[in-house]
Amino acid sequence: MPFTEVPLNTLVVGDIIYCDVRIDKNDMADPNSKSTTARKINNGQPVTRLAVVLVAGATSVRVTYLATFAGATALPASFADKSYWYPFTPATKESTYDPLPARADSPVAQWASLRATQTVTQTPVKRVDGGNIGTASADLIRAAMKA
Repeated sequence: MPFTEVPLNTLVVGDIIYCDVRIDKNDMADPNSKSTTARKINNGQPVTRLAVVLVAGATSVRVTYLATFAGATALPASFADKSYWYPFTPATKESTYDPLPARADSPVAQWASLRATQTVTQTPVKRVDGGNIGTASADLIRAAMKA
């Protein structure tokens, strides 16, 4: 996936970026995983993930991270509350949210975490070339955020 390093103040709502985020332990598909990433999540350390810009700003942006769950079109069975995820086509509707249009730059099923937004202040960031989900989709995600 090609990307371009850009300053934060050039990002717009809907842009997809690579950034460091803290993934909530409840968002782990396999809570028993012993992988390096799982250890970081369990220790509260940041991991680099794709994220969607929900609020743009001059010195910071608010984002939520995206997950693919190994390309599956359905959420892992380990998630008791599926309302914490907003699907992108070809992901299936499993809660109250109809899937958003597929990302033009990625044919893989994805979900936006609705647990909480995070503030990114690191600059520059890596913006995915052609990776913008549009303001309407970003607004739907932002409106559905739990915190």
